[in-house]
Amino acid sequence: MKKFLAILLISLLLASGLSFALSNKPIEGRAKNVIVLIGDGMGISQVYITKLCYGHLAMEDFPYSGYEMTDSLSGEVTDSAAAGTAIATGFKTYNKIISQVKNNGKYYNVTTLLELAKKLDKATGLVTTTRITHATPAVFGAHVENRDMEKEIAKQYLEKKINVLLGGGKEEFSNELLEKYKEEGYEIVYNKDQLEKANSKYLLGLFSDSHIPYVLDRNEDVPSLLDMTKKAIEILEKNPNGFFLMVEGGRIDHACHGNDIASVVAETKEFDDVVRYCLNYAKKRGDTLVIVLADHETGGLGLGLNYGDSIDEDKILNIKASAYRMAKLIKEGADPKTVLKTYANIELSKDELQKIDEALKSTNKYALSNTIAEIIDERVGVKFISHKHTAVPVPLLAYGPGAEDFMGFHHHVDTSKLVAKDMLFRGDYAVSIKGITHVKGDANGDFKVDKEDAYITLLYYVGNFANTDQEKLLDMDNNGVIDYNDVYLILEQS
Repeated sequence: MKKFLAILLISLLLASGLSFALSNKPIEGRAKNVIVLIGDGMGISQVYITKLCYGHLAMEDFPYSGYEMTDSLSGEVTDSAAAGTAIATGFKTYNKIISQVKNNGKYYNVTTLLELAKKLDKATGLVTTTRITHATPAVFGAHVENRDMEKEIAKQYLEKKINVLLGGGKEEFSNELLEKYKEEGYEIVYNKDQLEKANSKYLLGLFSDSHIPYVLDRNEDVPSLLDMTKKAIEILEKNPNGFFLMVEGGRIDHACHGNDIASVVAETKEFDDVVRYCLNYAKKRGDTLVIVLADHETGGLGLGLNYGDSIDEDKILNIKASAYRMAKLIKEGADPKTVLKTYANIELSKDELQKIDEALKSTNKYALSNTIAEIIDERVGVKFISHKHTAVPVPLLAYGPGAEDFMGFHHHVDTSKLVAKDMLFRGDYAVSIKGITHVKGDANGDFKVDKEDAYITLLYYVGNFANTDQEKLLDMDNNGVIDYNDVYLILEQS
């Protein structure tokens, strides 16, 4: 496989939009359904190592592709809250903030793609392998000053009446709040069997107290990301106006934070299974836009510690537990040599045993799992530069109505506005801009309000504060920002 220079193929795919399975012919019309698939922490290296281990990926089959730049107002290295906010709203914000922007000490809520979908009477859903109240799902369905306000996020989901919420995070929902969900018509499920049987218009699935276990550590009661995605689409597609769905492979990021290459591959493969299902769904329908991207890269994954055939894919695939689980077993008293031999087929050297002993004495709760991961990484031929996020651009893939817009380099805010465009408009408009007049909502200077004004406002003004007199004329709801709600209100007025 490596001998055919697969890395060259995937690089060409991402750089130029080449297709190996689908036509490049644009799909006409407005997107009735939108599926946004986010591989949290997933860079090019995470995709390619998974390809090396499993062969051809669904992510290779997209006819249009590009790169996403991820910086936030905090700097080059974003967190998931700021990156997700940019994807969800078209606004840059500071790290830790959830779908709000800050100006002169004041926080402003900004409308999300999910909220825009609700204004269009579409069904809405959020699916993740993290806590459902974690940063990436939260940016689509909540507005808070800090991502750690997860109990408040859980309350806001109910206020938004999001149709489908599936993930972990039961600990963030009090018994009182769960009762309120039931009173509002939600079916609540806690395991795979209950999920399969669910058939309600409103569904809340909480499959673990915190994050859903890694793929390598799950038992049969826990649904996969694909199980959750299939059920979400089954419920959402019943809405005649279509749906908006965000699905996050959230634990790719966590595996990268832990430098756990086996879990990186397993989580990315599970995410690609979801990509394949959604792409096939869109191909059959012709009215569904599928976007695949990452919020940022995590860990700075490097592939190959020497020239030639230096990566041991078979050894990666034969690892049967996450570094986190192996560390947990050792902390509970299991022999390190036995654990690494049983779950990773590794015979520890004296130096490696000493490193594990030192990690056991560390006050850093991640020291042991990080040490185990580093030992495995060295054995299989990969290396991470850190346990944090990086600033490198990430892949962007698209299929469906308007997919051709997503080729080339973009920032998250650009991609967000393109998704909104494909939800609201049929094709591109040839616009003439003479300047904003005194007429509220007139963005092109012809002294009337029509679809062209909404189109111009979306592409040129969303993402700004309404500071000037002219900008205030496009702030239709007078809340101090120009966002997707203003675009919707201009369309409604036209």
